[in-house]
Amino acid sequence: MKTMIKMNLKLLLRTKAFWFFLILTPILSTVVLKSKFDSSAAYMQKEEGKILELSGADDKLAYNGGNGEYLVKVYDASKSRLSEGLLQNLAGSGMYMICRADLTEQGEVFTEEFVDRHMESDGFEDRMGAAVYIYPGFGSASSAEDYAENIKIYDLSGDERGELLEADIEFLINGCARGGEDFLDAVNAVYEKKELISISGRESTELTAEQVNHKTQIGYAFAFMTLGFVFSGIFVAHSAISEQKNGVFTRIGLTGTGAVKYFASKLFTAVIISLMSTGVMGACSLFMDQHDLGMSRIKYLLLIFLLGLIFSSISMLLGMIIGDVMGANVAAFSVWCLSALLSGLYFPLNDTSDFIKMLASIMPQKWFLNASEMIITGDNTAFGMVLCITVAYLCVVVSMGSLGIRLKRVSEWGNS
Repeated sequence: MKTMIKMNLKLLLRTKAFWFFLILTPILSTVVLKSKFDSSAAYMQKEEGKILELSGADDKLAYNGGNGEYLVKVYDASKSRLSEGLLQNLAGSGMYMICRADLTEQGEVFTEEFVDRHMESDGFEDRMGAAVYIYPGFGSASSAEDYAENIKIYDLSGDERGELLEADIEFLINGCARGGEDFLDAVNAVYEKKELISISGRESTELTAEQVNHKTQIGYAFAFMTLGFVFSGIFVAHSAISEQKNGVFTRIGLTGTGAVKYFASKLFTAVIISLMSTGVMGACSLFMDQHDLGMSRIKYLLLIFLLGLIFSSISMLLGMIIGDVMGANVAAFSVWCLSALLSGLYFPLNDTSDFIKMLASIMPQKWFLNASEMIITGDNTAFGMVLCITVAYLCVVVSMGSLGIRLKRVSEWGNS
């Protein structure tokens, strides 16, 4: 078997495309991990009944309404106790997701140009239910008419909940005109007594915005690295396909080498390839510090190695079973595309259908992404989970690969 492994490695090292994927994908992964971007709006869980604070008036809301929430963008130039109480009551009702842009700190004023510009942006470049403008004089208003003049509501979706929003705001400002802050406090006390129960289970732990960004970047890095691992495994399969077509596979069988031993030589070659790719990634990681990874370098490289072992062996198995170079390449690329898409490497799957979530649980990247999330939060039990996942996939690969080799050998003998 050692001889077969050495021959496989010699063939791989002579292949230029193998070196391309071996070196390029770790470099791309390093570039992604070194990049700084904020993806917390898409990934962080929203706290029910609370106001979501925006960093500025130009922030988009499209990523905040994954469960069909009625998004309301509030331009608050008052930031008084009355405006705070009004928005807390709307958020506490559970009917709306209130997203506030505080304009007092930025010195923004509600000019006609400002309103027109943001109305166009909200209506055509974003997705929300309504936009609410609270003017600076809202906090000093004394009558229902004064309150109504200092707050403007624009329905941007045609959703029936827009009428309910207008009715709720009218009710609250009429109450403010009669009882002021005491009225808002009384209504808010009623909302605080409500028990909010989530019926959609959450698998992920609570992450900070910085940890969410680390997890997102690691997901993108996993996508690039799995591309390299998938095609590295295909190159191993190419040698097996060539051996089958040139009769080498038959001659190996005549020497008494069993199907399991032959497949094991290919699998050990895939293990060595995974070690080589992990080594290149380790060299690239020297240009990063722990802050870029969100975890220690050793832990990250261990995740990369185990994930690479799974994908290089799976792609090798597919190529050997298909028995055609072009078909193997197409299958490898399809596996990489679909698995990365369905595992949540590119976008969160929290709000997808149960069927999509079931498909995601079959993809190895999902478990490794969950493991990285656990490690980022200090839970080292993640390694036990990924080791079990790796062993499970390798058992499936070994059993199917040995069976496939035996069937091919029987088929060749039958044709001869």
